Amino acid sequence: MIQSHQHYDLLGKVVLERVVFTPPLRLKEQMESEACLLYSIKGNSALYHVNKKYDIKSHNGVLMKCGNYFNYWQENADNSENEAVAIHLYPELIKYVYNDKIPDFLTDKSNQKDSKIQVIKSNELLKLYIEGLMIYFNNPDIVDEDLIVLKVKELLNILYKLDSNNIRNLLHDIFNPSNVHFKNIIGNNVFEDISIEEIAHLCNLSISSFKRKFKESFNDTPASYFKNKKLEKATQLLTVSSDRILDISIDCGFSSVDSFSKSFKKKYGLSPTEFRQNDGLN
Repeated sequence: MIQSHQHYDLLGKVVLERVVFTPPLRLKEQMESEACLLYSIKGNSALYHVNKKYDIKSHNGVLMKCGNYFNYWQENADNSENEAVAIHLYPELIKYVYNDKIPDFLTDKSNQKDSKIQVIKSNELLKLYIEGLMIYFNNPDIVDEDLIVLKVKELLNILYKLDSNNIRNLLHDIFNPSNVHFKNIIGNNVFEDISIEEIAHLCNLSISSFKRKFKESFNDTPASYFKNKKLEKATQLLTVSSDRILDISIDCGFSSVDSFSKSFKKKYGLSPTEFRQNDGLN
């Protein structure tokens, strides 16, 4: 649940944004012509993109290029609120900020490699930037267009000067969406605790189009395919590992150990514990 939401706009679009909310919270994000730096002041999340899941911790930032995302903010042990800041970057905003003279570090594509989103872990320079930004969220009367332009420039310079070629590649490529094959998206998320609707969102498809394309690609329904893949992995883990049943259910992407046990017994006729004690199906 969102507790408070502040934002400062430029050119009719949200540029600087601060949100305080109570987790758990599941959010779909679609950035068609936008990049974004998301910074967790407090809270942990699992951020899903087409090619990978990224674990975001407190005081981590994540630089995202345009594309579809799903973000699951996890509940805190003490039931406390989370807080996050986002700085949104648009092509027209970058041109405006630099008076149509985009700096070389945003246009030089020499040695360009395929860029993916980048997690920035506990960086002191970025942390200080966010702390400075909080002054303006706490004092909205002093915020004007010049200040927003200044903070966007400052962020881009900080990101570029971080010692990471991956971040530099991403800055060069922030407005180009990833082109990942449909089957790769499915394979990368089959063992995640993520719904069919959320995977359809990552594929940038409506649920009906997703199910139709899924049937064409796998000759099965998404629900049946995902459950069978998870259960197949579970049989392997029960056979070769001594992990707890709870841990195996989590590793295989089930929402609860009860759901895992019921699904497992329905398919194999044995509970996970019985299956392990019998050394499999023999």
